[in-house]
Amino acid sequence: MRNDDSKAARILFGYDRLRKGFVLNKEDLADEFKVTQKTIQRDLNEIRAYIAERYIGEAVRYDTRQKGYRLVNNGGKPVSAIEVFALVKIVLESRAFNKSEMDALLNAVCGMASKPERKAFNDLILNEKFHYEPVTHGKPLLELIWDIGQCIMKKEVIEIGYTIMNGEERRRIVYPLAVVFSEFYFYLIAKFEDSEYNDPTFFRVDRIDSVKRLGRTHAYRRFEDGELKKRVQFMYGGELVRLRFLFRGPSLEAILDRFPTAVILRKDERGTVIEAEVFGKGCLIWLLGQGKQVELLGPEPLREEFRQMIRAMNEIYL
Repeated sequence: MRNDDSKAARILFGYDRLRKGFVLNKEDLADEFKVTQKTIQRDLNEIRAYIAERYIGEAVRYDTRQKGYRLVNNGGKPVSAIEVFALVKIVLESRAFNKSEMDALLNAVCGMASKPERKAFNDLILNEKFHYEPVTHGKPLLELIWDIGQCIMKKEVIEIGYTIMNGEERRRIVYPLAVVFSEFYFYLIAKFEDSEYNDPTFFRVDRIDSVKRLGRTHAYRRFEDGELKKRVQFMYGGELVRLRFLFRGPSLEAILDRFPTAVILRKDERGTVIEAEVFGKGCLIWLLGQGKQVELLGPEPLREEFRQMIRAMNEIYL
């Protein structure tokens, strides 16, 4: 192997290990590559200069406790095991990925912690990882989500093959606007091409069988994912509705967390009157589950539809 090749291999190896959260020890690297520690130090200096130039807020620093060099970020603060643990707990609780993708995600996230921390950390999640049960579709999603994300960023018009709930296959030409996660599933939020309606349509990503780029872009305005999520309940599409209801339950905080757009209109002996903006009628599912704690006040057409739902349910149990 030529010297130039050896140097390139060392630098790429060191950079890759730093990116994965490993600590680099000069003595160990010198033994592995059969070079002097001064040579390894020069390699580290080049990696350090490259990262300092290309990545704002990241740097290669010597860790006296670990006796080696590591990549730090967040203003010099390395990712802690506590932060990694929180991320993994959220990912595991989502149940959104099949087992192979979940294992890959866990390995990637765990690699951000130091070696001693990873051991303690793995012990903490071992039982949850063993008993992990993904949602039933079992499809790989990461690559599909990434591909759709690229189309969103470039405003590309796409044709999707999609399987609806009854098993029928459909093809739709859409403007992809956002990908969001809610209640175990990822959703593509999109607008039908040539549709007179501006209201968003939702497609569960695991039901998308194919994505075809049509080689053209759209001029539809950028969709604000965060603003949309504030107004969407259970990923039901539809018109924007100004919901008004009376809450008589014990935990007002839980209501405000469920409806981020909620505004308290008044409080009295009857309860708290709340107004919130929501898309579509998914909110009715939640309202049914609240029993006598919630009374839907308006709008009147939605209140009437809610009455009919309650009557239909009541007839089942008569």
